[in-house]
Amino acid sequence: MPKAEGFIEVEVVNWKELEAKFARGREFMLGAALTAFRRIGSLLVPALKAETPIGATGHLRNYTVFQVLGKAEDMKLEIRQSAASEKGFMYGVAVRQGTRPHFPPYRALIPWVIRKLGISLEKEAARVAFLVARKISKVGTKPNAYHVRVIDANYLRVVNVMHEEMASMMVRLKP
Repeated sequence: MPKAEGFIEVEVVNWKELEAKFARGREFMLGAALTAFRRIGSLLVPALKAETPIGATGHLRNYTVFQVLGKAEDMKLEIRQSAASEKGFMYGVAVRQGTRPHFPPYRALIPWVIRKLGISLEKEAARVAFLVARKISKVGTKPNAYHVRVIDANYLRVVNVMHEEMASMMVRLKP
């Protein structure tokens, strides 16, 4: 599920129980879990990209990837958005959780002002960026829980994929 660090995790619960029940099919079970996680990643990444807000660059949307990590009971799927600003600030968390009032470097907001507000004159864009930074210094930024909406909208599809892969595993285990 969504974490503050900026990724979504999907894990198999009751792994030990499944392993005890299907002891002779451990390899089938691992294969089914791996296949399910890959299918879920392929399902959730495009959904997450579609809901990710496009700021000045679209980097947050473009740097969305999934990876299956671990083995056996440690296996899990991670979906990460690892976009960083020019100065190395991982800003996805700020988009998803919002921020407290702070005065951001207004020059960093100029590309956003140009793209989002359509102000093309550099001097005017800088002035507006300063005003935006001043507003953020007073009220912060609102959270955008798009990742939670994606999980909520796709929860049943994720569960169905897991069920389908486990059912497929059981068919392969039959003598």
